[in-house]
Amino acid sequence: MKKTIFYVDGFNLHHGLLKDTPYQWLDLERFATALLPRPDEHEIVAVKYFTARIRYNPADPHAAFNQDRYLEALGSLAKVKIIEGFYKRFQVKLPFAKEPCKSCDKASYGIVYRTVEKRSDVNLATEMMADVMRKSADTFVVVSGDVDFAAPLCFIRHEMGLRTLVFNPHVNVCEELRRFTSYYKSISRDLPAKCQLPETVTLANGNTIHRPPAWK
Repeated sequence: MKKTIFYVDGFNLHHGLLKDTPYQWLDLERFATALLPRPDEHEIVAVKYFTARIRYNPADPHAAFNQDRYLEALGSLAKVKIIEGFYKRFQVKLPFAKEPCKSCDKASYGIVYRTVEKRSDVNLATEMMADVMRKSADTFVVVSGDVDFAAPLCFIRHEMGLRTLVFNPHVNVCEELRRFTSYYKSISRDLPAKCQLPETVTLANGNTIHRPPAWK
């Protein structure tokens, strides 16, 4: 039985597989088990979920609330560990998508807000390497299509002699990730529908939370 840990890149999973679908109420334990080609050969030690709490946005006023409810629901799962980064917002000068009329005096650049997720990728790579050093598992699974994880995965596989798997939420193949891992596969588009949490989740304190209406 292989001791196995999953490292889930929440941002990459959301934008590659879940965004604009009704399947964001994802049960990460069931999802992890369903991803494995031979789940009966694995003992899943932990499913580590790396994310950052989004800020209130008037364009999508329920998004932050829905995420909070989801993280509470994930906290009820015994094997799931949530590791948070943060979002940073800053002003940046960017060119307009279309060139302005040459006869006008309009500037071709504008000042906009850009929001970026910080620390989650570093947290994931650091946590994975720490688990390697602690000998917490012998199989390490990354759920992401981010090429930045190629280097630590390559080290774990070739220098430490441990098994690495990558499940990419995106349709496009990431050749570097595939080259540096023991097993690589793009996630089936229909899998999240089969791995949903119950409509009502009971927390450890006895309180219940419900699936957000927008996610049904």
